[in-house]
Amino acid sequence: MFPWGMFPFNEDIKKLTEQLNPSDVHSYVNDMMKNLMKNTPMDNMISQQTSNSTTTQPPNNGISAQVFETFDDVFVRVHLPENVTLSQLKIFHTSNQAIIENLQGDGSRQVITLPSLVKKKGASAQVKNQILEIKIPRSDDLQYTEITVSEKL
Repeated sequence: MFPWGMFPFNEDIKKLTEQLNPSDVHSYVNDMMKNLMKNTPMDNMISQQTSNSTTTQPPNNGISAQVFETFDDVFVRVHLPENVTLSQLKIFHTSNQAIIENLQGDGSRQVITLPSLVKKKGASAQVKNQILEIKIPRSDDLQYTEITVSEKL
């Protein structure tokens, strides 16, 4: 037969649960939830989303870039200076970097590291309200190889 007496659901547990005050349990749970969620739940979700998926590159010559990724794409947003003309702007990318040339005049170059590998084709860029947004499709081909471990004698 099954040894039911070995579970902790014996008389000691029954006495302990009878001694618990529901208001004490309620206040304990409320205190724990307040400590867990210091702000409103929506604030927590927004702060987690921005801290996990958005990174701001350190300013390079006064220009900062906001980089974030979605499930399908990597986005790079750069605030354009007033004196830049779109015809001079050149944008390139490698599998893990975005390169913007002539952003602060002829010959200037800003290299932005991307958070994940991207595809060679399918990128697009557009400007709206002096913000350049570059959209590059993420690559799902990780190309990794398993390495066997052998014991050296």
